Amino acid sequence: MAKDQTVVTVNRWKAQNEHVRADGPDPIEFPQYYDGVSVKRIIAYVIDFLICALLGGVGLVVSSIIGIMSFGLLFGPLMALLALIPFIYHTVLIGSERCATIGMRFCGVRVYRLDGGRPEMLQAFIQTAIFFFTAPPTSFLILLVSLFNIRRRCLHDILAGTLVLNDLDRQE
Repeated sequence: MAKDQTVVTVNRWKAQNEHVRADGPDPIEFPQYYDGVSVKRIIAYVIDFLICALLGGVGLVVSSIIGIMSFGLLFGPLMALLALIPFIYHTVLIGSERCATIGMRFCGVRVYRLDGGRPEMLQAFIQTAIFFFTAPPTSFLILLVSLFNIRRRCLHDILAGTLVLNDLDRQE
């Protein structure tokens, strides 16, 4: 698909009126946005999990050294900061100019606002927080919500007002 056609396609599903809320491209009219998104999201999450685990491992080593050097005084606060690594990683990268984590970029998907724009940092934080507070306690069963809606949106996407679609600019 040519770049001009992609821009026209994206503009077509954006809200034309400020009072009318868009809900993303129609999956029947624009299936190229949804092809394989569910599988790509799973692969992207595994990649992002491994990256966060690596960052956490490095942080654990550094925190342990600093904790020992501070006679244990800084060990607790540094461990609390390590728990924030996945939140910061996902929020900053989804709210960035590319609108995708490293795993998402690798898999060719990105996060959009419902009107086709780039998600704001607050939306990225809400999406991340809801994901991390709902998915692990439910053994990731909450993600099955995406199988029952036509746009393949998970609960955290719905509540944050975002949509994860194929990045057509990358696929050219």
